[in-house]
This record gives sequence, C-alpha cells and structure tokens, in this order.
Amino acid sequence: MTPSQPSSRRRGLVAPTTSTSRLAAFSLLLLHLPPPTLSQNSPRFPADFKLSDALNYYHVESASLLKRSLLAAGFDVEDTMEVSKTYLDFATRALHSEARRIERIKDALRQRTKERDHDSPSCHAVDSSTGQCIDSPSASDAAGSSPDFHRFSTPDLTPGQTDLLRWQDDGSLVQEYAARVGLPPQLIPTLRSYAEDMGLLDIMTNMLYEDPLPPGGSRFFTFSSPYQREQLQQLQQQQQQNGTMTSEIRNFTWNVERPEKKWKSDMHWFNTADELSHEDALRALAKGGFDLVLEAIGKEFGLDHLHVDSMGFVAVTNCDRGFVHTDWEDVDGRAFNFLVGISSPERSGPELIVESDRRRGEVRYGSNAGILVGDGTRHGTRECDHRAERGVRITCSIYLADLNEKNLEVV
Repeated sequence: MTPSQPSSRRRGLVAPTTSTSRLAAFSLLLLHLPPPTLSQNSPRFPADFKLSDALNYYHVESASLLKRSLLAAGFDVEDTMEVSKTYLDFATRALHSEARRIERIKDALRQRTKERDHDSPSCHAVDSSTGQCIDSPSASDAAGSSPDFHRFSTPDLTPGQTDLLRWQDDGSLVQEYAARVGLPPQLIPTLRSYAEDMGLLDIMTNMLYEDPLPPGGSRFFTFSSPYQREQLQQLQQQQQQNGTMTSEIRNFTWNVERPEKKWKSDMHWFNTADELSHEDALRALAKGGFDLVLEAIGKEFGLDHLHVDSMGFVAVTNCDRGFVHTDWEDVDGRAFNFLVGISSPERSGPELIVESDRRRGEVRYGSNAGILVGDGTRHGTRECDHRAERGVRITCSIYLADLNEKNLEVV
C-alpha cells in the first residue's frame, strides 16, 4: 500500500546529544532498577560505594546537561526551564532514545550468550535473566508452529497497552519499531460494520473470486457514508415536517489495487482515494476508540503529533510466498503501518511474518491486539490458501505519521 501525501508540516525539535540523553536516561533507569543483589563489599564495587550518592549525582548532572544541550542547539533560555514544553519534550525524547539503546545492548548480550551455548544439544534457549539453558519445549507446546519460524511473545494486552515485539525464547527485541498494541473492544466490530454498511465488505469478500484484478491493475468504486445516510434520514424527516428541500448524499471514492506478480498472491488493496473518503474513515476510527491506540503508540515512541495518514483494507485468499518488505525506511522512527485483523477463515493459522536480521517469526492478529510495523521493520503476508472454503482474510491497514522536516519528503 502507498501512503497518501502529507497535508501538514511542523517544526521538529533538534535531536538530543548523545552525552545528554545517556546521562539523563541512565538516571531514570537506575531509579527503576531493583536493589542490587551484590553487597557493597563485593569486589565489583568499591568498599565505600554508596548507591544513593551515585543517584543524587546523576539527578543533578542530568538536569544540568539537558539544559546545556538545549542552549548549545540554539534554544532560548526560556526553553530550558523545567516547566517549558520544549524542555519536557526534549527530556522525554532523550530518555526514550537511551532506554532503547540499552535494550539493544541487552539484546546483543543475550545473542552472544545464546551463540556461546548453541553447541549444547540440550540447550533450547537461554533465560534472559539468568543466562541459563532452558529445556526443549514439549511436543504440545510446539504443536501448530512451523519449524521454519520462531515464536513471538504474545501476552494478552489491555486496551492502549503497548508491547514491543520480542522473541519468546530469550525476550530479545525482534525489530526496534515493531510492537503489539492492545485494542479497544469496539474497534474491530466498528471497522467491520463500517465496511459492511458501506458495501465494501461484500466487494472484498467476492471480488477476488468473481472478478479479480490482474497483477498491477486498479479500479475505483463510489460509496456513500453509512454515517451520512443515518444523519440524512433524520434531516429529511425534519425537513418534511418543515416543508423544506431535502439534501443529497455526497458520494466519495475508494480505489482497489493488486500488486505486481512478485507478491506471489491474489492480494488486493482497498484504499481511501479522496478527501471525503479519508474524513469518513477517520470518523469510523474515532467511533472505534482509535485515539487510545494513537496515544499509546505516541507515548511508547516519544512522538509529538502522531496522526492517521491513510486507512484501507487488505484482502487475500491465496499467497504462495510472502513478499517480505518494509513500508518505511529512514523516517526517523516517525511513520508506521498499524495492522488490525478484521476477518479470517477458521483454522487459518498465523497471518503475518516479521523478520529480524537472524530469524523470522509468524503471528496471528487475533481480537486482542494490532501489529505495528515501523521504520525498517521487515514483514510480509504469511503463506495461505483459503480457496477450498471460499474464504477471505481481511486486514485493516492504518498508516500513521509524525511529521518533521527530516522525514517530510520521505513520508
């Protein structure tokens, strides 16, 4: 799917210096670490080591360095005040960046431990907290999982809860900008009803069997808003009582595209194609509580003005081989594709592939969470064939962006 062109610009903050973000974030992280298990007389620490003194030192120095960094970058003195929005935004972004850097270090250490113990035939995985081998899973645990794919950790999430995508065996990050986000319970039913009431769901369900596009083909459809029809019926009743003229329903346009042959599937993309269709889709998202999802993603990744850039649906009945790709590259971690499962045949299995540098995993959307894929996240449709039961897998694809001058042209 191709994201629509952005309609607005904003001035972004200057990126924090490395020394500033490291010191500031380390101070916060130390506050949340559990008490050390080693005694202060341990050879790893000086005999007179005082953790509280070290924390106090970092508290003072981190605040000072944040302010000096803002001044060095050209901000005004007023911007360095701790009640300033600029100061708080900069500090938040610096802390977030450092926390993610520490996660990457942990991932590298886990991978090193895993490679070191790989030669042991009984070592299935390494516990991320102890570094010890974990016994191989039972046959029941491994049932239904392809041997070519690794498992993701997929805990149940509350609405608005964000969980960075991790490997189940060692807890390491899959990709820096890949996550699962808990959905409001009304989101999927609202989006499904919207597509159904508009007439789009029927087209998506039948078109791939009865009138599919050729690879690289496209077509346009005209719809009217189910929300506008409801409002118009009420308005017409009022106008009839008053003896005035009735209003007409305004139509809007969606387009459907089929990707080129390299996708090895009959996938069709259904997208909003004009301003009216985009605005109406935003109404559906708002009715489904999508603001909660936006807020959660923005908080997790330290974003300022995350908004919906475009919305559409993806329909597929057959995929011989998933085309692994990225939707975004070099956008400063400020653009995403959020995927929500709308409809899937029974016993359809995993629906999405996500890759890291070393391995690939598969995941089923489910009704509890959506999958977020962002800057540089490699993903693709999982191989499937639902034609025997005339099934169709339908996914809602919501493109999100937080624009600044660095990523404006790319997004």
